[in-house]
Amino acid sequence: MLFWEDGMRVGYWNPNKMDAVFENIAVERLVKGAKIIRAATKKELAKQIGRGKTTGISHPAYRSGKYAGVNWTSRDFGRMMDSVRVVRKRTKVRKALSKRRSVRVYSGHYTAFYAGIFEYYRPFMRPAFERSIPAVRTIVGVK
Repeated sequence: MLFWEDGMRVGYWNPNKMDAVFENIAVERLVKGAKIIRAATKKELAKQIGRGKTTGISHPAYRSGKYAGVNWTSRDFGRMMDSVRVVRKRTKVRKALSKRRSVRVYSGHYTAFYAGIFEYYRPFMRPAFERSIPAVRTIVGVK
């Protein structure tokens, strides 16, 4: 708090409140940039699937064996396409800028576990990320 000589209060500066405002603006910009990366990833994945490079990779659920009929044993590229998503990690904080906030783009989940394998042999996320860097820099405000 700031005081004049006669003891009268003039104002109170709360840096935590302002930091929280700026942090929310920055994270929203990161989310917009991540959505651009997600769209580019889906486009690249559709291009990979459309070229016929996936022959022999897609198959239905196992018909026999220990895991017969279980849905995660099948490989479906529509499911992999739907698994590309933007995740905003939220942490409980008391002070702004004290904890790490992150926005991530994921591909794959429990029933589309093969996204990482597919990315290793036929990259779709890395080229999409490289292509969307200029657009993300524009949104985030980086030169």
